[in-house]
Amino acid sequence: MLNTRNISLDLIRTLAIVLMVIFHFIYDLRYFGWLNWAIPDGNGWKHFRYVILTLFFICIGAGLVYGHKNHFHARKFFKRLAQVSIGALLITLMSLVMFSESWVYFGVLHFIAVASLFAIGFVAYPKTALITGVVIITASAFGLLSKHWPFYYINDYLPDYTTDYVPLFPWLGVILLGIWLAYQPWFNKPWIKETKLTRKLAWFGQHSLIIYLLHQPILFAILAPIAWLTHH
Repeated sequence: MLNTRNISLDLIRTLAIVLMVIFHFIYDLRYFGWLNWAIPDGNGWKHFRYVILTLFFICIGAGLVYGHKNHFHARKFFKRLAQVSIGALLITLMSLVMFSESWVYFGVLHFIAVASLFAIGFVAYPKTALITGVVIITASAFGLLSKHWPFYYINDYLPDYTTDYVPLFPWLGVILLGIWLAYQPWFNKPWIKETKLTRKLAWFGQHSLIIYLLHQPILFAILAPIAWLTHH
């Protein structure tokens, strides 16, 4: 029987959140001119981002199973989908203001919203999810699936470079792997003992969406005045 709440999964999500905040903090230091590191697209940094995305998307797939394996809860699913979609719209609007030449048209939240609509159909079929996920990841690695689909149809309306882009392929495959993992007995075992400390740490993973939306505005609110003072 599957858990409805897996504290280990919440802690993985917390780890992903912490790594993401570190990644964006260093990006912001570069943005304000305090560092000259090749973040986000340089060697090492690009792969660091891949680790963060992998952790998040495995959790998305597993979370779909925990929430809908026995019965599809339409209200719960579409409520969460609406929250993520509104968050994605806010990210796009904020990026248009802050990065007008490289605004976000399909970032992490946009991807999660669209990929969830695809992935929900695999929740009751873990083996199919595994096979499809492996095929998507492998085909993407060999260039058989475009990382720019379907956006190459509207390239003229999009920026040449975007500060955050998460292609459907191969990342949809990672969510499908998360669905398969949620059915594995070893994955559902409590890897980490539940204590007062781990419950507190898990809280961040349980509120990942709001942290994702707020952390960059908070970082900018702190760093922008410092940058202004030090540059004047």
